[in-house]
Amino acid sequence: MRRLAASNFQLGALPLQNPFIDSLQALHGQHFGRGQIWVARATNALTNRPAPSPTVQIEASTQAEVQVLLSALDQEQDRLLRPKPHIKAKAALRRAGSRLAVVRDAQMRVIACGALLLHEDYAELACLMVTPSRRGQGLGQLLLNKLEGEALRLGRPVLRLQVDVRQHALHRLAERGGFRRCGPFDGRRADPFGVFMEKLLGA
Repeated sequence: MRRLAASNFQLGALPLQNPFIDSLQALHGQHFGRGQIWVARATNALTNRPAPSPTVQIEASTQAEVQVLLSALDQEQDRLLRPKPHIKAKAALRRAGSRLAVVRDAQMRVIACGALLLHEDYAELACLMVTPSRRGQGLGQLLLNKLEGEALRLGRPVLRLQVDVRQHALHRLAERGGFRRCGPFDGRRADPFGVFMEKLLGA
């Protein structure tokens, strides 16, 4: 086959023998060489499309993916808080009157969760866990917002938590979210490692 001369090629065009090209060029007002079709290139509007945002919903704590994340939280707390005894997340959620918020990514994988325990006149933030690879992306705040809304919906306008001084990320999240120190609750005693906090919701 005779080699095509370099002058037969144009930037962004490919040679194509097709009688339909002339009418296509006329339709779009293009003036390419005969037998050529323009190759479209991806635009920034497509390549820079933002990834779908994570979703958060109230779900059952018995799901296998959720149980794996709660087990990881218990193991992390064991390492961080040893030798101080503490309530395990999986055990706390077996109590009546608990609510679990679950964050899922675009592929519907569980990447974070947080739980409420419902007391007579207030709710308690029982646990909050974000997969290590997804930390620093605002998922903790997303969970907290959802749990605050759920507490209000269930008629608990006060949200409380007990945080250990070594749980720096949770402590900072609570302070940024408007929680203030309070006295011990639920029959607990003052603890040199524990900080009791509360927030009046909807104020």
